[in-house]
Amino acid sequence: MKKSTKNVILGLAIASFFTVSNVNADDKNKDKDDFGPAVYNKKECPVNPAYPNNTGYDGASLVGVPADRVIDAEFGPGAQEITQCMNNRKDAKIVVRVDHTFMQDAFGAPRLNRPLFLANIDKMINQYENTHGMKIGEDVDIKVVFSGSGAILATTGHRVFAGAAMKWNAANPDAPMTVSPANPYIEAMQRGMDAGIKFYLCQEASRTLGITMANKIPGINFVPAAHAATADFQMDGYAIVIP
Repeated sequence: MKKSTKNVILGLAIASFFTVSNVNADDKNKDKDDFGPAVYNKKECPVNPAYPNNTGYDGASLVGVPADRVIDAEFGPGAQEITQCMNNRKDAKIVVRVDHTFMQDAFGAPRLNRPLFLANIDKMINQYENTHGMKIGEDVDIKVVFSGSGAILATTGHRVFAGAAMKWNAANPDAPMTVSPANPYIEAMQRGMDAGIKFYLCQEASRTLGITMANKIPGINFVPAAHAATADFQMDGYAIVIP
């Protein structure tokens, strides 16, 4: 091969390399440009103000603030533009695993007055139905699986609730809880049921904790094992949430 031919081939190879490099750079710049204003805000968001009783970044009341301005009013100018709202507002499917009775603080200690998931169930309902205008049971299917010590939350009463109240009262004498085995969070569970959320209780955990039909909250279904049920829901297209 002549030297001039080699130079031509080498030149074409170098030109091709720089062309590919420039395309990749352009793609990266394009992705960077797209990551700015929240793309999903092309849809109405929030549909309704989620927390109108809050105060804004400047201390002003949010009552009466239009839905399309409430995020800026609460968090500051420009907040709406960088808030990425939900894109999937039809046929959404979620499975929530609740494996502990109580939420934890920053150091891993149980917050004995804050049940896991149930403490935030009103927020979940609010976010789907107010912020995004979705109807639970129609636009979004939510299933909750109780396992481990979280299974206690599915009971009408358990000795753990009395023990938790006594431990709480010893550390918080100025804000005592009622010492009773009765489940103090049944109303939160009922609000979830009324909204259309479906609840399931692991029978493996029930055997360990002494949960039967006699002390299970009516309306909660059983699954033989939480891990298998959760995997089965996922294979049916449910996205898993672990609070």
